[in-house]
Amino acid sequence: MKILAAVMALFAVIYFLPAFTSRTDEVSGKNRVALYKSAVKVKRYMPTDERVLFDTSMGIIDKIKTQEAGPDAFVAAVDGKTPEEVIALAKQEVTVKIAAGDPEFKKYTSWEDMVAKLTDDGHRKTVKPSEPEEAPLRNYSREGRPE
Repeated sequence: MKILAAVMALFAVIYFLPAFTSRTDEVSGKNRVALYKSAVKVKRYMPTDERVLFDTSMGIIDKIKTQEAGPDAFVAAVDGKTPEEVIALAKQEVTVKIAAGDPEFKKYTSWEDMVAKLTDDGHRKTVKPSEPEEAPLRNYSREGRPE
């Protein structure tokens, strides 16, 4: 019985160990689906601000590379890169597009300006109601009913 328990414990360790030790620092994949799954794993260990910047960078690179050379160009451009390298690549691509006067990037003055506009830079505007609010229902009393 002790041998069976030891064997089961060994199998449990072998089974669960990869889930706790598989931390990856680079995006890798042979196709678009595998690449995005890898990106999700990489994002798990990033702070929220960097995560948003990384997501924005991946989307921009995907759009630019797919328009230029097709869907395989995006996978080739990002495969094997760390999040910092992906962000730097996106910054470089956007800077080139802005300098070239690309119509899609005409509304941005720089990478930082584009990121601020796309991510709203954390500043949400609250919409003020144009009409005054009605009294809440709890304060409503009906005439002729005992209270």
